[in-house]
Amino acid sequence: MSSFLKLPPERCEAATAKFLIVPVPYEGTVCFLTGTAQGPDAVLAVSDQMEHFDEELLIDFTQHGIATLPPIQAQNPVTAEEEFHLIYDTVRQRRLFQTGQFPLFLGGEHSITPPIVRAAAEQFSNVSVLQFDAHADLRDSYTGGRYSHASAMCRVLEYTPNLVQVGIRSFSQEEYDGNRERFAQIITPAKIRESFNDCIGNVLYYLTDKVYITIDIDVFDPAFAPGTGTPEPGGLDWFQVTGILRRVCETKEVIGADIVETSPLGGNNVTTEFLAARLAAKLMAYRGNKI
Repeated sequence: MSSFLKLPPERCEAATAKFLIVPVPYEGTVCFLTGTAQGPDAVLAVSDQMEHFDEELLIDFTQHGIATLPPIQAQNPVTAEEEFHLIYDTVRQRRLFQTGQFPLFLGGEHSITPPIVRAAAEQFSNVSVLQFDAHADLRDSYTGGRYSHASAMCRVLEYTPNLVQVGIRSFSQEEYDGNRERFAQIITPAKIRESFNDCIGNVLYYLTDKVYITIDIDVFDPAFAPGTGTPEPGGLDWFQVTGILRRVCETKEVIGADIVETSPLGGNNVTTEFLAARLAAKLMAYRGNKI
Protein backbone atom coordinates (compact mmCIF):
# COMPACT_ATOMS: atom_id res chain seq x y z
CA MET A 1 0.00 0.00 0.00
CA SER A 2 1.26 3.49 -0.90
CA SER A 3 1.80 6.36 1.51
CA PHE A 4 0.11 9.77 1.48
CA LEU A 5 2.35 12.07 -0.60
CA LYS A 6 6.06 11.61 -1.10
CA LEU A 7 7.44 13.54 1.85
CA PRO A 8 10.99 13.85 3.17
CA PRO A 9 11.66 11.25 5.92
CA GLU A 10 11.55 13.85 8.69
CA ARG A 11 7.96 14.74 7.75
CA CYS A 12 6.50 11.24 7.69
CA GLU A 13 7.66 9.72 10.99
CA ALA A 14 4.73 8.26 12.92
CA ALA A 15 6.17 9.32 16.28
CA THR A 16 6.43 13.01 15.38
CA ALA A 17 3.88 13.68 12.63
CA LYS A 18 0.80 15.65 13.64
CA PHE A 19 -1.38 13.82 11.10
CA LEU A 20 -1.79 10.06 10.81
CA ILE A 21 -3.33 8.49 7.71
CA VAL A 22 -4.95 5.14 8.56
CA PRO A 23 -6.25 3.00 5.66
CA VAL A 24 -9.20 0.72 6.47
CA PRO A 25 -9.92 -1.23 3.25
CA TYR A 26 -13.03 -3.04 4.46
CA GLU A 27 -15.95 -3.94 2.21
CA GLY A 28 -18.34 -6.47 3.69
CA THR A 29 -21.91 -5.15 3.71
CA VAL A 30 -22.19 -3.21 0.45
CA CYS A 31 -25.53 -3.70 -1.27
CA PHE A 32 -25.10 -2.12 -4.71
CA LEU A 33 -21.82 -1.32 -6.50
CA THR A 34 -18.60 -2.83 -5.16
CA GLY A 35 -15.00 -1.66 -5.08
CA THR A 36 -14.71 0.46 -1.94
CA ALA A 37 -12.11 -1.94 -0.50
CA GLN A 38 -9.75 -0.58 -3.17
CA GLY A 39 -10.55 3.01 -2.20
CA PRO A 40 -7.75 3.66 0.32
CA ASP A 41 -4.96 2.46 -1.93
CA ALA A 42 -6.38 4.37 -4.91
CA VAL A 43 -6.55 7.60 -2.89
CA LEU A 44 -3.00 7.15 -1.63
CA ALA A 45 -1.73 6.37 -5.14
CA VAL A 46 -2.95 9.68 -6.60
CA SER A 47 -2.04 11.81 -3.57
CA ASP A 48 1.53 12.45 -4.72
CA GLN A 49 0.15 14.44 -7.67
CA MET A 50 -0.99 17.22 -5.33
CA GLU A 51 0.88 20.38 -4.47
CA HIS A 52 1.78 20.73 -0.80
CA PHE A 53 0.78 24.41 -0.73
CA ASP A 54 -2.84 25.24 0.07
CA GLU A 55 -4.25 27.91 -2.21
CA GLU A 56 -6.80 29.18 0.35
CA LEU A 57 -4.69 29.42 3.48
CA LEU A 58 -1.38 30.01 1.70
CA ILE A 59 0.42 27.46 3.87
CA ASP A 60 2.27 24.19 3.31
CA PHE A 61 -0.20 21.72 4.83
CA THR A 62 2.57 19.10 5.22
CA GLN A 63 4.59 21.27 7.60
CA HIS A 64 3.34 19.44 10.70
CA GLY A 65 4.15 16.00 9.26
CA ILE A 66 1.94 13.29 7.75
CA ALA A 67 2.59 9.61 8.48
CA THR A 68 0.78 6.74 6.79
CA LEU A 69 0.22 3.83 9.17
CA PRO A 70 -0.25 0.16 8.25
CA PRO A 71 -3.85 -0.60 7.25
CA ILE A 72 -6.39 -1.96 9.68
CA GLN A 73 -7.17 -5.16 7.86
CA ALA A 74 -8.12 -8.70 8.86
CA GLN A 75 -5.89 -11.51 7.61
CA ASN A 76 -8.93 -13.62 6.71
CA PRO A 77 -12.54 -12.80 5.81
CA VAL A 78 -14.54 -11.74 8.85
CA THR A 79 -18.14 -10.89 9.65
CA ALA A 80 -19.22 -7.25 9.93
CA GLU A 81 -19.40 -7.60 13.72
CA GLU A 82 -15.89 -9.07 13.85
CA GLU A 83 -14.63 -6.21 11.68
CA PHE A 84 -16.23 -3.73 14.08
CA HIS A 85 -14.28 -5.19 16.99
CA LEU A 86 -11.07 -5.42 14.96
CA ILE A 87 -11.22 -1.71 14.12
CA TYR A 88 -12.18 -0.70 17.65
CA ASP A 89 -9.44 -2.80 19.25
CA THR A 90 -6.79 -1.60 16.79
CA VAL A 91 -7.64 2.07 17.28
CA ARG A 92 -7.33 1.59 21.05
CA GLN A 93 -4.13 -0.46 20.84
CA ARG A 94 -2.48 2.12 18.59
CA ARG A 95 -3.71 4.87 20.96
CA LEU A 96 -4.83 6.92 17.97
CA PHE A 97 -6.90 9.32 20.10
CA GLN A 98 -4.46 9.48 23.00
CA THR A 99 -1.28 10.96 21.56
CA GLY A 100 -2.44 14.44 20.59
CA GLN A 101 -2.14 13.52 16.92
CA PHE A 102 -4.91 13.74 14.34
CA PRO A 103 -6.00 10.40 12.80
CA LEU A 104 -7.57 10.51 9.36
CA PHE A 105 -9.04 7.15 8.31
CA LEU A 106 -9.51 6.19 4.66
CA GLY A 107 -12.25 3.64 3.94
CA GLY A 108 -13.58 1.28 2.93
CA GLU A 109 -17.30 1.31 3.51
CA HIS A 110 -19.11 3.48 6.03
CA SER A 111 -19.44 0.71 8.60
CA ILE A 112 -15.85 1.50 9.66
CA THR A 113 -17.02 4.71 11.38
CA PRO A 114 -18.94 3.45 14.48
CA PRO A 115 -16.01 1.57 16.08
CA ILE A 116 -13.77 4.61 15.54
CA VAL A 117 -16.36 6.90 17.13
CA ARG A 118 -16.72 4.48 20.04
CA ALA A 119 -12.97 4.71 20.71
CA ALA A 120 -13.03 8.51 20.38
CA ALA A 121 -16.02 8.87 22.72
CA GLU A 122 -14.20 6.83 25.36
CA GLN A 123 -11.24 9.19 25.18
CA PHE A 124 -13.06 12.54 24.91
CA SER A 125 -16.18 13.59 26.79
CA ASN A 126 -19.14 15.11 24.96
CA VAL A 127 -17.93 14.31 21.44
CA SER A 128 -20.17 15.21 18.53
CA VAL A 129 -20.14 13.71 15.05
CA LEU A 130 -20.49 15.70 11.84
CA GLN A 131 -21.57 13.43 8.99
CA PHE A 132 -21.40 14.40 5.31
CA ASP A 133 -23.42 11.89 3.32
CA ALA A 134 -26.14 11.33 0.73
CA HIS A 135 -27.82 8.77 2.99
CA ALA A 136 -29.00 9.02 6.58
CA ASP A 137 -27.65 5.55 7.56
CA LEU A 138 -30.09 5.47 10.48
CA ARG A 139 -31.68 2.06 10.03
CA ASP A 140 -31.28 -0.11 13.11
CA SER A 141 -30.35 -2.97 10.78
CA TYR A 142 -30.23 -3.58 7.06
CA THR A 143 -30.25 -6.82 5.11
CA GLY A 144 -30.25 -8.61 8.44
CA GLY A 145 -27.28 -6.90 10.07
CA ARG A 146 -26.86 -4.22 12.75
CA TYR A 147 -23.30 -3.54 11.54
CA SER A 148 -24.31 -2.67 7.98
CA HIS A 149 -23.02 0.45 6.28
CA ALA A 150 -26.70 1.52 6.15
CA SER A 151 -26.84 1.39 9.97
CA ALA A 152 -23.61 3.29 10.62
CA MET A 153 -25.15 6.40 12.17
CA CYS A 154 -27.67 4.38 14.17
CA ARG A 155 -24.66 2.69 15.80
CA VAL A 156 -22.88 6.04 16.24
CA LEU A 157 -25.87 7.33 18.22
CA GLU A 158 -25.19 4.56 20.74
CA TYR A 159 -21.92 6.29 21.65
CA THR A 160 -22.92 9.94 21.39
CA PRO A 161 -26.31 11.67 21.04
CA ASN A 162 -24.67 14.57 19.23
CA LEU A 163 -24.96 13.93 15.49
CA VAL A 164 -25.27 16.55 12.75
CA GLN A 165 -25.92 15.26 9.22
CA VAL A 166 -25.14 17.30 6.10
CA GLY A 167 -26.06 16.59 2.48
CA ILE A 168 -28.67 13.94 3.29
CA ARG A 169 -31.08 13.40 0.43
CA SER A 170 -32.02 9.73 0.73
CA PHE A 171 -33.72 8.20 3.76
CA SER A 172 -36.58 5.83 4.44
CA GLN A 173 -39.83 6.60 6.22
CA GLU A 174 -38.57 4.41 9.07
CA GLU A 175 -35.52 6.65 9.43
CA TYR A 176 -37.62 9.81 9.20
CA ASP A 177 -40.25 8.66 11.71
CA GLY A 178 -37.58 7.60 14.18
CA ASN A 179 -35.71 10.91 14.01
CA ARG A 180 -38.35 13.63 13.68
CA GLU A 181 -37.29 15.20 16.99
CA ARG A 182 -33.79 15.82 15.65
CA PHE A 183 -34.70 16.65 12.06
CA ALA A 184 -33.30 20.18 12.47
CA GLN A 185 -29.90 18.50 12.70
CA ILE A 186 -30.32 16.95 9.25
CA ILE A 187 -29.13 19.53 6.71
CA THR A 188 -30.40 18.59 3.27
CA PRO A 189 -29.04 20.01 -0.02
CA ALA A 190 -32.35 21.86 -0.43
CA LYS A 191 -31.74 23.69 2.87
CA ILE A 192 -28.18 24.52 1.79
CA ARG A 193 -29.38 25.96 -1.52
CA GLU A 194 -31.96 28.05 0.34
CA SER A 195 -29.46 29.59 2.77
CA PHE A 196 -25.88 28.36 2.99
CA ASN A 197 -24.92 30.71 5.83
CA ASP A 198 -27.94 29.71 7.92
CA CYS A 199 -27.01 26.05 7.47
CA ILE A 200 -23.45 26.70 8.64
CA GLY A 201 -24.89 28.45 11.69
CA ASN A 202 -27.09 25.46 12.45
CA VAL A 203 -24.19 23.03 12.04
CA LEU A 204 -22.07 25.00 14.50
CA TYR A 205 -24.98 25.40 16.93
CA TYR A 206 -25.65 21.67 17.23
CA LEU A 207 -22.02 20.53 17.38
CA THR A 208 -20.19 20.33 20.70
CA ASP A 209 -16.69 21.71 21.21
CA LYS A 210 -15.02 18.42 20.23
CA VAL A 211 -15.98 17.04 16.81
CA TYR A 212 -15.29 13.90 14.83
CA ILE A 213 -15.97 14.28 11.09
CA THR A 214 -17.08 11.45 8.82
CA ILE A 215 -17.35 12.07 5.07
CA ASP A 216 -19.03 9.63 2.73
CA ILE A 217 -17.80 10.65 -0.71
CA ASP A 218 -21.35 10.29 -2.06
CA VAL A 219 -22.24 13.56 -0.29
CA PHE A 220 -20.91 15.12 -3.50
CA ASP A 221 -23.06 15.18 -6.58
CA PRO A 222 -22.12 12.25 -8.86
CA ALA A 223 -20.91 14.79 -11.42
CA PHE A 224 -18.00 15.47 -9.04
CA ALA A 225 -17.59 12.01 -7.50
CA PRO A 226 -18.92 9.26 -9.77
CA GLY A 227 -16.77 6.54 -8.18
CA THR A 228 -18.88 5.45 -5.23
CA GLY A 229 -21.12 2.52 -4.36
CA THR A 230 -24.48 4.29 -4.15
CA PRO A 231 -24.43 7.59 -6.09
CA GLU A 232 -27.37 9.94 -5.51
CA PRO A 233 -28.24 12.94 -7.72
CA GLY A 234 -28.65 16.36 -6.19
CA GLY A 235 -25.50 16.36 -4.09
CA LEU A 236 -23.18 19.08 -2.83
CA ASP A 237 -20.25 20.66 -4.61
CA TRP A 238 -16.62 21.17 -3.57
CA PHE A 239 -17.10 24.70 -2.21
CA GLN A 240 -20.17 23.83 -0.15
CA VAL A 241 -18.41 20.92 1.55
CA THR A 242 -15.09 22.67 2.11
CA GLY A 243 -16.83 25.88 3.20
CA ILE A 244 -18.53 24.01 6.05
CA LEU A 245 -15.37 22.09 6.91
CA ARG A 246 -13.33 25.28 7.17
CA ARG A 247 -15.77 26.96 9.55
CA VAL A 248 -16.00 23.86 11.72
CA CYS A 249 -12.21 23.53 11.92
CA GLU A 250 -11.91 27.24 12.76
CA THR A 251 -14.43 27.18 15.60
CA LYS A 252 -14.31 23.62 17.02
CA GLU A 253 -11.64 21.15 18.10
CA VAL A 254 -11.75 18.49 15.40
CA ILE A 255 -10.24 15.34 16.95
CA GLY A 256 -10.24 13.05 13.92
CA ALA A 257 -11.98 12.25 10.65
CA ASP A 258 -12.65 9.64 8.03
CA ILE A 259 -13.32 9.68 4.29
CA VAL A 260 -15.18 6.60 3.09
CA GLU A 261 -16.96 4.92 0.17
CA THR A 262 -14.52 5.87 -2.60
CA SER A 263 -14.84 3.16 -5.23
CA PRO A 264 -12.30 3.43 -8.08
CA LEU A 265 -13.78 3.22 -11.57
CA GLY A 266 -10.57 1.97 -13.17
CA GLY A 267 -8.68 3.11 -16.20
CA ASN A 268 -7.89 6.80 -16.39
CA ASN A 269 -10.98 7.93 -14.46
CA VAL A 270 -9.40 8.93 -11.15
CA THR A 271 -11.77 11.84 -10.52
CA THR A 272 -13.22 10.51 -7.28
CA GLU A 273 -10.02 9.31 -5.65
CA PHE A 274 -8.29 12.58 -6.52
CA LEU A 275 -11.19 14.50 -4.98
CA ALA A 276 -10.90 12.33 -1.85
CA ALA A 277 -7.14 12.96 -1.66
CA ARG A 278 -7.64 16.71 -2.03
CA LEU A 279 -10.35 16.59 0.60
CA ALA A 280 -7.97 14.85 3.01
CA ALA A 281 -5.39 17.55 2.30
CA LYS A 282 -7.98 20.28 2.93
CA LEU A 283 -8.93 18.76 6.26
CA MET A 284 -5.29 18.68 7.33
CA ALA A 285 -4.73 22.24 6.14
CA TYR A 286 -7.79 23.56 7.98
CA ARG A 287 -6.96 21.59 11.13
CA GLY A 288 -3.26 22.40 10.99
CA ASN A 289 -3.96 26.11 10.64
CA LYS A 290 -5.09 26.16 14.31
CA ILE A 291 -1.96 24.46 15.69
